Parts: sequence; C-alpha cells; structure tokens
Amino acid sequence: MTRAHSTAAFLFVGAIAASGSFSAQVPAKPPAAQAVVQPAVKANAYRQLPPVKLYPGPAPLRADWPGLINPPLQEVTSSDGEAIYNVRDPSYTAFLPESARNTRTAVLVAPGGAFRQLSINSEGNRVATWLAERGVAAFVLKYRLVQQTGPQFSWMARTKEIPINVSGEPGVADTIRAIAMIRERAAEYAIDPDKLVAIGFSAGAHAVAHAAMNADVKARPNYVAPIYGGPFGGIPPIPAPDSAEKLPPMFLAMAQDDTLVGGEVREFYAQLFAKGYRPELHLYMSGSHGFGMNVTGNTSDLFIDQCFAWMQAQGLTRKPGDPDLRPRGRATPPPSGRGGQ
Repeated sequence: MTRAHSTAAFLFVGAIAASGSFSAQVPAKPPAAQAVVQPAVKANAYRQLPPVKLYPGPAPLRADWPGLINPPLQEVTSSDGEAIYNVRDPSYTAFLPESARNTRTAVLVAPGGAFRQLSINSEGNRVATWLAERGVAAFVLKYRLVQQTGPQFSWMARTKEIPINVSGEPGVADTIRAIAMIRERAAEYAIDPDKLVAIGFSAGAHAVAHAAMNADVKARPNYVAPIYGGPFGGIPPIPAPDSAEKLPPMFLAMAQDDTLVGGEVREFYAQLFAKGYRPELHLYMSGSHGFGMNVTGNTSDLFIDQCFAWMQAQGLTRKPGDPDLRPRGRATPPPSGRGGQ
C-alpha cells in the first residue's frame, strides 16, 4: 500500500471575470480558461507494463565472476512475495502514470538485498506505485544476484565469501544498461530522457552511485538518490564539480542507528562535501537499516516525501496545470547526465 499523505499541497486556481461595457466595434473578450490543476495524489492512476528484458540473450558476465553456481539455479520468490533470489535474467518493469498527470520524469528504482536478494516490494514495487500515483514514471529494476543454495540460501555464508563490490558487478552493469534502454524508449514511455532519476536502496544504492560515476558522462542518470548506501568497497575518484565530468545532483538518506552501512554513507558524503558538492543529506534519528517503504514509526518513514520534495526543487514533479515551485534563481540543470550540485 502507498502512503496517503504527500508533501505537495492541493492548489486551486479560480477564473476572475472582468466586468465593463464594450462598444459594438470592440467585441467582448472570452473569459479566461480555468487552469487545470490535478490533485497531488490519485490512487491507481497508472498502468503496469510487462517486464522488459535487458539483454536479447544471456547477460554478459566475466567468466571468473565468483557469484555463480554450476549448474545455474533458477530464480525463486519468497513465499510472502517480498524477496526474489537467484536472478540471472535481468529486466525492468514500468509503472506509467496516466497521461493527464504525467510529469515526464522517470525514476529507475533499484531494490536492495546485499546482491543476494531483492527486496522487491518495500524497496521496489511500492516505491514505483507511490511515484506513479504522483505523475512520475517509475521503472523497477530486477538486476542479477549472487547464486545461493542450501538452508536459507546460505545468505550470510555467501556474503562472507565475496566482497560486496565484487558481488555487485553484474548489478551495476544492469543498472547502467537499464538507464540506456529507458532513455532509448523515452518516446514510448512519454518521458523526458534528460529527467531521469536513479534511486537505489542499500545494494541498489551502490549500483546507482556507480551509475552516477559512469565513465561515460552522457550515460549517467541526471539525478541520483542512494538510500542507506553508496559505493561500497571503496569510493571511486570524485571529479571536480566545475568539470565536464561533474556528478549529477544527489539525495542521500540513512538512519543514524544504521550500524551496517552508516560509516560508508558518512564517508561518501564527507568526500563529496570536501570536493565541493552539496548533496542533500537526511540523517534520521532512528530507523535502522532497510526501512524502505515500511512504516516503522520513525521519522525515516518520511524519506520518500522528502526525496519527492527534493525532486520538486529540481523542477521534476510538475503535472499539467501545476505552478513552477522551484526555488527562485534555480538554474535548469544541463541535460544528459551533466547536472551539477
């Protein structure tokens, strides 16, 4: 289920009829058309498309990648439908808003799960439906995972076997591939290819952070939101914010009692700040790791509203009839992944 509340307020515009007398030679002007203003949220105002495979054949993978098991295992979904394991045929699923409410912004959603599972609902489908009901096209990514077998898929054992930056190599490649495919099909999805946001959770945050640092600047997302995560296993060199390789605008969020990745997220922010970037950062008092769209009773429950407010400040959330609510003096970011902070 999605949240009932939203940071966007209802806006009402009335038409004022001008009074006065007119001569026969000067016909009266027709009344001004009333602006069409859509409510901020409209439940189920979207359509979900069938999954789109990222590769026409087997996904490319280096032969010595240690996350494989022979013979390969089949993809499995948990009994409650909340998690997916053993993904080896990556895809994305589009959630498209109705045309009258379309902001033309796209968000790629990368769920987390330590590259051993995908938290497909709390960090995937529920994020996508929340966005689509507010006029934002969302694309839930199902990227490749480390293969697992045995009791409870030997989750902890496999985590210790392979460093997370190594286990995440296929997931990063799938994220970059999905960004390219969504841009290529922008007309089909009725989106602006220069208004593409990538939001990722935990392991998904690692994937979108690396996509934001892609060596091919034009292939990066235009905006990126790593949630309780970032580039694990070492932060790549950060380009200067006044260079052609500057990173896109960022939104970071985590709970301060997150003992799993708190140090890495703080270090990522510190390096960005030291380099001259000013990413938006939300440090919640509590919420632990993996809060996602779950209601926990902590202020971390508001992360999606605050991420949406950040998108609003970038001019990404305007539906037909909405006023421009960007802060005054805000320059329009350059297109094709070249947005600065």
